[in-house]
Amino acid sequence: MKYKKVQIEWLDSKSGPSGWEYKDELSILEPTKCLTLGFMLEDRQAYKVIAQSISDTQIYSRIAIPTECIVNIKIWEE
Repeated sequence: MKYKKVQIEWLDSKSGPSGWEYKDELSILEPTKCLTLGFMLEDRQAYKVIAQSISDTQIYSRIAIPTECIVNIKIWEE
């Protein structure tokens, strides 16, 4: 099976420091911008599944990215 090569820009959650913080000293806490390159294994309405590497018989390092977090998808043509 042939998989599309994709580049996905997406937002991930980000935590602040663990522990107490003074309210008047809080820094801005924004989601983290991520970039994932790989092979699209599943293109579902709710999420996309990307693999880092593929061989004839195996798949390495999958990630499921919720569609709501995706900013942009670029499909790399051959």
